Amino acid sequence: MPARLKQRCQPRRRLLRLGLAALAGLLAVAALIVVYAVAVEPHWVAVRTIRLAARPVVRLVHITDLHYKGDRAYLQRVVKRINATHADALCFTGDLVEDAGYLVEALRLLSLVRLPMYGVRGNHDELGDGNLARVQACFAASGGSWLTDERVSALGGRLDIFGSAGRLHLIAPDPAGTAPARYVLLVHDPALVRNLAGTRFDLILAGHTHGSQLRFPGGGPLFDLPLVEGYARGLYQTPAGPLYVNPGLGTFYLPIRFGCRPEITVMDI
Repeated sequence: MPARLKQRCQPRRRLLRLGLAALAGLLAVAALIVVYAVAVEPHWVAVRTIRLAARPVVRLVHITDLHYKGDRAYLQRVVKRINATHADALCFTGDLVEDAGYLVEALRLLSLVRLPMYGVRGNHDELGDGNLARVQACFAASGGSWLTDERVSALGGRLDIFGSAGRLHLIAPDPAGTAPARYVLLVHDPALVRNLAGTRFDLILAGHTHGSQLRFPGGGPLFDLPLVEGYARGLYQTPAGPLYVNPGLGTFYLPIRFGCRPEITVMDI
């Protein structure tokens, strides 16, 4: 090859090498992100504490969307973290399992929670009579209750818990000032808060959205979430009271999370 032609080719070769190196770097970063999203973040539980009163009278721990699929070690760690919160009660807002074959083991592990447990069903909790009875028995044995459009007094009257499967008109709280209890509403779908005109709760807890599971770091979801009325994750002030949407402990459809760690939320009210 003539020297002059060789000199002309050298810059192109350098650009090609740089391009290949950049591509290799991008592929390596992409591979690391995938590994993190599949193997790390779905089990990297965050414990978040939110104080909603200057002088709280009740500490609740909120979990949701477990979607238990047989990962016993993970749920055991979750239970240990819950017990370490020293809360007064646990609130669960739906989706224990997708496959009823996992229900017995999920309930056995949840029975190790050393708190009264109150829960409502989610859209994946298609429980037949036998399985529903198991869930009800587990929550009752804890000192709590599995709620279906009803209200219970808890913690010696310090707390009234309302649990709704959608028929919100059945569980309206008393007029303000009639009782010293804190009023807490458990729902699965945060969009139901739109149906609470004329009512007021000290706290509304919901799940369902998983926070989208995939979020831009420090930003919003990678994908729009249908049917959640803008309530994707976190604390919102609504006419019916403060609403907290927990991003959940499990995953649905794809076993991945990015920028949206599973969460145990401690609420002081």
